Amino acid sequence: MKYRFLYLIWILPSYLLFLMVQQASVYYGVIDTYKNGESIAATVTDFDIKQIAAQSNGYVVIEFRDPKNGETIERKLSLSVQMAQKIIDTQIIPIRYEEGAEYEIVLIPVFEMQKTTTLLNFAVATLGFIALCVGAIYVTRFANKNARTGGEQIQIERVDL
Repeated sequence: MKYRFLYLIWILPSYLLFLMVQQASVYYGVIDTYKNGESIAATVTDFDIKQIAAQSNGYVVIEFRDPKNGETIERKLSLSVQMAQKIIDTQIIPIRYEEGAEYEIVLIPVFEMQKTTTLLNFAVATLGFIALCVGAIYVTRFANKNARTGGEQIQIERVDL
C-alpha cells in the first residue's frame, strides 16, 4: 500500500501541461491584440525597476484615451528587466489596445521580445513535460510491480558466533 503514493508524481507533468497551455494562450492572445488592436500613444506616468538579490523586474504605469469612448485608462504593467530596459527613457510608448481581449494591451517596443520569451517558456515547459512523463511512467511501473508483489521482502537472519 505504501507504493500508491508514488502515483502522485503525475501532479508534476500535469502542472507543466497547465503551464504549456497558459504560455500558448499568452502567445496567441498577444499576437491577436497586436494584429486586431488599435494603435495608441500612451503616456508613461510611473516607471520602476526593482533589483532584489537574484530577482529583477519592473513595472510601468501608462495612461491613454480609449479611442471608442474617449475615457482615460490607466494600467500598471509588470515587465521583465530586459523589457523594462527597452522603454526606460521613454515618455510616450506606442501600444496596441483591444478592449475586452484576453490581453488588452501590447507594448509595441517589446512585442517581439515578449513573443520570444513566451515561446522559450513554452519550449522549456514542453521539454520538462516530456522528461517528467518518461520518469513518471517508470515510477508508475515500479509502483505497480511493488503494489502487486507487496514490495521487496526483507528476511532477517540472526547469526551467532
